[in-house]
Amino acid sequence: MSATASFVIGTLIGLLGLLGLLVAARAEDPQMYAVGLVFAVFAVAFDSWLLKRWFDQAERHGA
Repeated sequence: MSATASFVIGTLIGLLGLLGLLVAARAEDPQMYAVGLVFAVFAVAFDSWLLKRWFDQAERHGA
């Protein structure tokens, strides 16, 4: 995956994480609160994985 594609995907996932936090903040029942938090945690984990992958590739190529 190219750096541009990773950036675009990471940005979209980050926006979904923010949307999850918004859902959790406005939730009126525990299920929606949990779903919002799961979205946010997933977004943080996925974007962290993308960053790790990018740094691993940069280290492998000696940059």
